[in-house]
Amino acid sequence: MVNNDGQLYTIEGIAASVLIMTTVYMVLNTTTVFTPGETHVYDMQLEQLGNDVLAIMDINPIWIDGPSGYPESPLEQYIHTNNFNGFQQNFIDLATLNGQMADDLNFRATIYYYNEDSNVVESDDFGPPRDSTRERAVKVSRWVNINNIDGANINLDHRVQTVLLEVLLWRG
Repeated sequence: MVNNDGQLYTIEGIAASVLIMTTVYMVLNTTTVFTPGETHVYDMQLEQLGNDVLAIMDINPIWIDGPSGYPESPLEQYIHTNNFNGFQQNFIDLATLNGQMADDLNFRATIYYYNEDSNVVESDDFGPPRDSTRERAVKVSRWVNINNIDGANINLDHRVQTVLLEVLLWRG
């Protein structure tokens, strides 16, 4: 004689197998294997270092007055006066231990700005000459407000504007 016990065990078995398969699927998809070769830890550290250096350089100290009387950060001053040497020295000092181990860190900076006369976004190198033999680089960027009403930077329009400073960093 056939009763309902066999059907109940079959339904219970199917439900248990679905629960087990779901659990295995979730465990396998949420587990990450940490291997140093796949995480690009050095690239992330280099990117964070570059962002931190640009942020520190863009702090407006109250004792420096810009052309219009508002405080001007060192980063704004370097771009406003087209002072690459000051930018390079300050960047290396902040990114390393006061210039120590500077041979290992290389960078190239570019400024992107809008030219009102030609209605085109233009770029100028703001760093060492372009090096085609570089290793894998990371890009850090920062928007910088420049007051170029006095025309100190001959490449930029004579107005208040925002430019994009992009720095490529690499070791080697």
